[in-house]
Amino acid sequence: GTKFVAFDPMRNFASSKATEWIPIIPGTDGAVVLAMCNVIVNDLRIYDEKHVKLKTNGPYLVGEDGRYVRDGETGEPLMWDPIAAKAKVYDDPSIGDFALEGEYEVEGKRCRPAFALVREHLIEYTPEMASRVSDVPASTIRRIATEFAEAASIGSTIVIDGHTLPHRPVS
Repeated sequence: GTKFVAFDPMRNFASSKATEWIPIIPGTDGAVVLAMCNVIVNDLRIYDEKHVKLKTNGPYLVGEDGRYVRDGETGEPLMWDPIAAKAKVYDDPSIGDFALEGEYEVEGKRCRPAFALVREHLIEYTPEMASRVSDVPASTIRRIATEFAEAASIGSTIVIDGHTLPHRPVS
């Protein structure tokens, strides 16, 4: 039941075993992957919100200078708590939620969560742009990104030895 997709310039050993081989111009796989990320995060809006909030720097506030906005006393990175409607240090136990979107003002500085900046950056990597440099059709990039995101089972869990873990059957 496994589907193995290979983006590869030549149908060599690994790609010859793939369910689907997609020829690509050498060195352009990064553009295709970023276009797939754009489709997944911006078009399909499929991502593990809980994981991004709790296990990454996605909620860290970033100022207009591209640096984390930090607490004046401790120097620790700040996040926006939309429930309290204020910035809090990343490990503050009173945080009610973590903003991943929006624009805020902290100590006179405009800032946004890192995840929002990543999503915005990905917009330039359209399947059409990636297609022009890689020769992979834009429709193929969209299709593979959609299949990947749907197979990822975001939000599902699996129990192993009594421990509930995220179930991520794709890589």
